[in-house]
Amino acid sequence: MASAQQTDDAASDKHTWKDEIRDLMRGVAGAAIIGVPLVYTMEMWQVATTFNATEILLLLCFGFAVCVGYNLFSGFRKGNGLVEAIQDALEAIAIGVVLSAVLMALLGAIDLSTPLSDAMSRIAVEAIPLAIGASVANTQFDGGQQDRESSDEEKPGAQEAENRHKTLHEIGIAAAGSLVFAASIAPTEEVALVAQRLSPLGLIAIAAFSLGLSYGMIFVADFTGSENRQKDSGILQSPVGETVLAYAVALAVSLVAVCFFHGVEITASPFTVVALTVSLGLPAAIGGAAGRLIV
Repeated sequence: MASAQQTDDAASDKHTWKDEIRDLMRGVAGAAIIGVPLVYTMEMWQVATTFNATEILLLLCFGFAVCVGYNLFSGFRKGNGLVEAIQDALEAIAIGVVLSAVLMALLGAIDLSTPLSDAMSRIAVEAIPLAIGASVANTQFDGGQQDRESSDEEKPGAQEAENRHKTLHEIGIAAAGSLVFAASIAPTEEVALVAQRLSPLGLIAIAAFSLGLSYGMIFVADFTGSENRQKDSGILQSPVGETVLAYAVALAVSLVAVCFFHGVEITASPFTVVALTVSLGLPAAIGGAAGRLIV
């Protein structure tokens, strides 16, 4: 009997590939929520090119030390030993570097014409807040699953009305989160600068990345019990339907913010309006996902 208990414990402690993907996605989610507003800061792009290799290395070491310190108490994985903290910090830095490179490329801050030293400097500098965001992910957003489960048990009937209520609730939360993120970035000239650099293919890439990241933050990172979300019936309550709806809300919020802060007129080029909206739609989508995680 003791042997069977040990076998069950070993099975429960086994870290599967699904768990690994979930943990990494949690890190990406935290990095996006904490660091993306700084990615839309031109001063960060410019100051990065003034640093030499030694200064960049020192900044990365500082970021690594902060991540280790935080991971000793909590991180995007379970466990708080020194070895685990160092491992998590290394992975947080890696997440920060990869996500920074992807975002810099999507926003046009780096391209094939950018000098290699400038590109690496920008990626490294932007990676630091992203890495710290990856480290704080678990404590800030890991919760709410039990509340959702208990809520579902308390309201077994009126499924159609409940689904409609959930849909309206998700729309409201997504709009609020999108507005918080979009309003902090919309007034800046970076939005217009990014929009000017975007090609039609670039627009599609940003839209696809926004959808994928939003889906991953809610249904892959599994901070708040995505299994309960997936049990709900209805097109808009499915993972894909909910993600598309939330992104549509983010784009609507972005369009309003663009018209308000950038004075877009009716005579403006449709492509310009779409480019401004989609470029602001990325942080808005992240804000919408963050709102749905927190509430």
